[in-house]
Amino acid sequence: MFELANKHSIYSTTSSFQNTGINRLGVSSKFNVDILSVASIKQLNLLNAQRSTITSHKSVRNFFNATELDDADPDCHKDITWDHVHAVSKFCSKRSRYMSPIYRYLKSNYANSRWLKKKKNPAGWLCAQVRPYSGLMKAYLHYKASGEALPDYFLIFDDDTYYNMELFQRTFEDNDSATAKVYAGCLVRSPIHMTNFTFPFGGFGSIISKGALRKLFQSIRCHGFGEDSTNATTVTDVTPPTEDEAALCRRLKEDNVGELKYFTSGMNLVELMYRYSSTERYRDVFNWTSGFCMHSDWVLGYFVNYYNVSTHVSDEYFKNVPHARFDSYKKSEIYKRGTGFCKNDDNCKPDTEICHRAKPEWMEAENARWKLKLPYNFH
Repeated sequence: MFELANKHSIYSTTSSFQNTGINRLGVSSKFNVDILSVASIKQLNLLNAQRSTITSHKSVRNFFNATELDDADPDCHKDITWDHVHAVSKFCSKRSRYMSPIYRYLKSNYANSRWLKKKKNPAGWLCAQVRPYSGLMKAYLHYKASGEALPDYFLIFDDDTYYNMELFQRTFEDNDSATAKVYAGCLVRSPIHMTNFTFPFGGFGSIISKGALRKLFQSIRCHGFGEDSTNATTVTDVTPPTEDEAALCRRLKEDNVGELKYFTSGMNLVELMYRYSSTERYRDVFNWTSGFCMHSDWVLGYFVNYYNVSTHVSDEYFKNVPHARFDSYKKSEIYKRGTGFCKNDDNCKPDTEICHRAKPEWMEAENARWKLKLPYNFH
């Protein structure tokens, strides 16, 4: 059985927040959404504001949260020094001609020390890069243990992000959530002449349909590699892989970002992302072999695009790019400049559907306005 490294924190959060880190809210809407907030114990006011506002809409069923206590290394934020941060940046900036083009490109853009020094808490930022995948594991283990049906949509966003769930429901409730689609609240597009790679601007969130969630949770069997000799069911399973599995196994063999070494036949993509991001800890950087050299947003961007989690984008311009799969929500993208919701960064206006860097007071006031307009759609 696959377990979180910090197994005692599968449902943990701080005592100053709500019970177990998964709030079951009692949905009375046919359309249901589960939410994962990537948060911090150092700013629980934001997490509390989200819970009292976003989750008050009847479409929201479960509110998961991931904090430092859910990290594979829960003391990372306390023990990591600037020397660790600088060493990680230096290690992850090194490139080799033997790397895949996409990994070489990403490593060339890894956070440098000059940029990190400008942050209020460089160590906190670094430790948080693994947190979305601890959160996804928390959600996956919840569904697995409870047998609860998957939601129509699963949202991942930061604790300072606000989604207007009434407007979100109006947009998505008539869509077929069984179709595998992943949208970024704000999609970042790398320079096309250099590489065709897209990833979500994490603060604005990612929207994962039920069909895409199934793909993330589907076990992958690859014969001939990734086999765990301690797992008898893996070794003796001679069932031919499905066509989808065969495609995923071929992608694994490419080992574009060094993920192959973490794969065991039978695991799913969420388990792989978790193991990939958490095995080599930042505190051990001085003894790293391959390390974890991805920003958190890049990990989701890579696996969604390259492992066919979402159907291909409809834009004709990218029809010959097989890994163009991450959609932008309502054409919100950053290429040369930001469009759509990407402009709502610390600039929250009434009736906006998504806003990043929202203040708790603004969340409360905005949600109160909508409750007054449509009281029967809220708890």
